[in-house]
Order: sequence, then C-alpha cells, then structure tokens
Amino acid sequence: MASTRAATGNSKPRVFTSVSTDPVQKRTVGKKRAPTTKKTTTGVTKPKTQKRKTSVKDKVAGAVKKAEGKVTKNPAKKAAGTKEMKGTDGKRGRKPKVVV
Repeated sequence: MASTRAATGNSKPRVFTSVSTDPVQKRTVGKKRAPTTKKTTTGVTKPKTQKRKTSVKDKVAGAVKKAEGKVTKNPAKKAAGTKEMKGTDGKRGRKPKVVV
C-alpha cells in the first residue's frame, strides 16, 4: 500500500534549485608551460640498476641466502639474497654489443 508524504511526517514542500543555462567559460590562470621530461623532488637522481637474466640456480641460492639471513637476523644477508634472486647483485654483467 502506498503512503503519502504527509503520513511519513515529511510533508515539507519540495524546493528545486534552478539550473542556469548560461555557457560556462573556463578560466586560465597564468601562462601554460611545456611539460618537463624528468621530475625530481630533491634534485638527486638515482641511476637505474642493471638487471641480468636470473637462472633457477640463482633464485634457489638467493632464497637460501635470504632464509639464512632471516634465521641469523642479519639484514645485510637478507638483502644480498633478495638482490641475487632479482638479478641486481652485479654478478655476470651484460656484455656490450660489438658493432663490426
């Protein structure tokens, strides 16, 4: 059964705000600048770490080293194991391409 608004206690008149149909203009503040290519917050850039292709042997050895670091509570050994697993430990660097 449908109930009226008066029965629900909300019998105030409905007031709708009028919406303006005027066109809206975008405001620009100042001059537009060309986007920069590199954003640095502190001014110090960190070089990207060279990665190498890791083998299964490297991943297993890194996991063992990481577990050993966890057991002995040695954060340096844990970090070394993680780096070895990811291939950023500096072992076997990439060979430069030779152009003949």
